[in-house]
Amino acid sequence: MGAALVFRNACHFTIKTKQRLLVMVSGAAAAAVLAGCTTFGGTSASACPEQAAGPDTACTGQGAVRGVMQDGLVAFKGIPYAAPPVGQMRFRPPAAPSAWQGVRDASAFGPVCPQLDGKEVIGDEDCLTLNVWKPRQAGAGSLPVMVFLTGGGNHAFSGQGSPGFGGVNYNGEKLVPEGVVYVSFNARLGALGYLAHPALDAERSERVSGNYGSLDHIAMLKWLKQNIAAFGGDPKRIFLFGTSAGGGNLCALMTAPQARGLFHGAAMQSSVPTGCEMQTLADAEKGTGQRVAQLTGCDKPGAAASEVAACLRGKSMKEIVQALPGTFGVLPRLYGPNVDGHVFPRQPIDIIRSRNHAAMPVIIGNSTDETMLFVNAVGPVNDAASYAAGIEKVFGSGNAASIAARYPLQAYPSPRAAFVRLTTDALFTCQSRRVARTLTEAGNPPVYRYLFSHTLENDAQQKALGAVHTIEHAFLFPWQGSYRPTADDLKVQNAMLAYWSSMAKNGTPGSAAGVVWQPYTQAHDAYLDIASTMALKSGAQDAQCDFWDGIKLPWPHL
Repeated sequence: MGAALVFRNACHFTIKTKQRLLVMVSGAAAAAVLAGCTTFGGTSASACPEQAAGPDTACTGQGAVRGVMQDGLVAFKGIPYAAPPVGQMRFRPPAAPSAWQGVRDASAFGPVCPQLDGKEVIGDEDCLTLNVWKPRQAGAGSLPVMVFLTGGGNHAFSGQGSPGFGGVNYNGEKLVPEGVVYVSFNARLGALGYLAHPALDAERSERVSGNYGSLDHIAMLKWLKQNIAAFGGDPKRIFLFGTSAGGGNLCALMTAPQARGLFHGAAMQSSVPTGCEMQTLADAEKGTGQRVAQLTGCDKPGAAASEVAACLRGKSMKEIVQALPGTFGVLPRLYGPNVDGHVFPRQPIDIIRSRNHAAMPVIIGNSTDETMLFVNAVGPVNDAASYAAGIEKVFGSGNAASIAARYPLQAYPSPRAAFVRLTTDALFTCQSRRVARTLTEAGNPPVYRYLFSHTLENDAQQKALGAVHTIEHAFLFPWQGSYRPTADDLKVQNAMLAYWSSMAKNGTPGSAAGVVWQPYTQAHDAYLDIASTMALKSGAQDAQCDFWDGIKLPWPHL
């Protein structure tokens, strides 16, 4: 084999062949060519072509990408981190992405993953892409990386944004100037992301199913570990932050063997209403899995497992998405990860208690009026009878009397206000404290707890609703829509940007708005009150957390 041929094809050889080439073709030139080849998941691409030079280009393991300059930043969009999960790859773990030749255009987002937008199905199954924002000038592997996991109940939204509060655009315009590389991404959702069924178990050597969306998260993290240095990011400083379902998924990922070492800090925001507990594989199969298979006509009496699986793969994207829409609210959500003994070996909270999780600095917290937009899931709560019925519907008949006694109607402006208070306390504030306490007792590095109490002051309707579910994450991204932030809004935003980016850089949120955020300790029950006037507080006795620690929630729950 001639040297010229070696150099021309080196990046397309296997690792063993590359090693042999260094022996066959000695000298610094051969080593330099091979050093320029990056691999990921068994896929390789040639060294970046000459036309890929410049601050708006990067060379990944699959090939070169060219982004777009935006306000002093460079944005790379729609980069595939896994192969399209289509055809026979539906309901299977993600595969490595394919390489490409030349320079790939990365100026536009990829499709969102399939989901319902109202009654319309939107998106495309070929959706496993990520987006990177970086400063124009960033040394290779020099900056911490912040990765956002979206909410949406594991059945809605994308790395591009969500419709809440006039529209939130999940881009890096606010975070990157803090000295980080920022990443958003899409992962499979709903039934396409989490459907578990015995017919799908039978295809796998592990005899498990579901968790495809979680495996997408892990594939994305593996891609970052291999490639983010090309965008200026430090693969040893990857900080994940997520809101709602995104934060709940984070708690699970901290205990997943396949994700160990792939990220180094986390912020779980408005996200742990069940205390880092998940449905089991059996729960998922007997519940959502069975219903989807029946509703699509695939689970017919006497059908073989292979026939059921083939039927599910033969249905159109719309038929799968529309079969059983996901839910929001105070009742159990339909879609999410399951404890399968493989991706997630045991309940995350139990793994944390036994100190077998990936220990790392953690932010955890929620807003003070989380369930204001959710309570209608139990029907109108406008009198004593509907109040009592709502409590029983969420918490079961065995707990209803003691809960009603602890939250008497006469202590609140209205039955609805009482119901919002008790469900926010039970499902968010006290569960956040519970997880913070468990992490601390397990010897985890510092845990920083917060309550977000700031309201949108420049909108009378939003201000009246209070600090509702996920309101806090809007303060980490650019303002969108018609809302015009007040001076207090901007003050809160600047503080959050400083705290969260400091956590990514240093493993501690440090100081912002003149307040040093102290870690949680059980002795002081400390938390940061995020408001127009930041303050360190302790106790939160009005949340009745000691009471809620003694209430067992109905099972299964998400």
